[in-house]
Amino acid sequence: MRKSIAQATDNMASLGARKPKLTTVLIRRRFVRRSEPAPGEFSDRSLPPPSLRPPSTRIMSPRGAALRFYLTALFEAQTSAARADSHPVSKRPLRGTHDDTGWDDLLASPSQDTSGNVYMTVAAKKRRQLHATLDRLHQEELVALPNIDAGSNKYEAFELMDEGGRRDQGPNDVYRLPKADDKAAFGLPVSFFTQGWVHCLEDTELAFVLMIASLGALTDEVKIEGRERLLRYGLGRDAYEAHIMLNRLGLLDVRPDPSRYADGKIQGYSGPSDAHLHSFKLLPDGFEKPAYRAVLTAIGEALDQADDA
Repeated sequence: MRKSIAQATDNMASLGARKPKLTTVLIRRRFVRRSEPAPGEFSDRSLPPPSLRPPSTRIMSPRGAALRFYLTALFEAQTSAARADSHPVSKRPLRGTHDDTGWDDLLASPSQDTSGNVYMTVAAKKRRQLHATLDRLHQEELVALPNIDAGSNKYEAFELMDEGGRRDQGPNDVYRLPKADDKAAFGLPVSFFTQGWVHCLEDTELAFVLMIASLGALTDEVKIEGRERLLRYGLGRDAYEAHIMLNRLGLLDVRPDPSRYADGKIQGYSGPSDAHLHSFKLLPDGFEKPAYRAVLTAIGEALDQADDA
């Protein structure tokens, strides 16, 4: 993905240049956190079903692009000329041209040309992925498709919908740019987008960053109880383990409870408890590094340590 990531990152940086004073991209907390705990008996071995999770974890996928594309669309909207509390309408074409950056130019992809019985170019594969992504976001009411009856043009001029996504009580509202003092929103550094992190992190890592950022970890250390993580954020134990890689990447400061030994065991352990939680703090300066190079370095170091062990 090196070339694709480099191109998409350069294009994102060009978007950021439209608003050079913008330092933080705001995301409403309802995208990542349920207002009420998911009803029912759930555990890390039996997670709440997708319907009982917040939008950010409903659209997670090992191979899909829905989560990172929606985040990209929020970034694109907030670097536009639209005013706070207005509904930004993007004229960006789905497919880029020689004169315009398209939505497909903002999406990094591992696709490569294929030959044989069926030949398909990278551009065609990216369009197919983008269509599938928009279908998924439309299903969750995170985007609207005003031209849904227009055949092959059904995805053009899609519109952002509110981060809360699908509602039980009725249709979702259109997306409006958050005000700078919006108490219902939290921020991610602009460099999260302009340095390529949105393209390079796995969905579980993206979801963990969103969870910790929503708890205020850009400024303070935070802890997250297992029940809160599971029932409000929809993240299981496997996703929680994303903090190990994020720490290795220099994006997250992790401080174990002082009662934990170096091997992770707890002094005086008497059974499962949230009493000995790690504390976390995002490191904004870490996002200033080019993501692709940092990820390659971190993976190399992890493999070297595994070989030494």
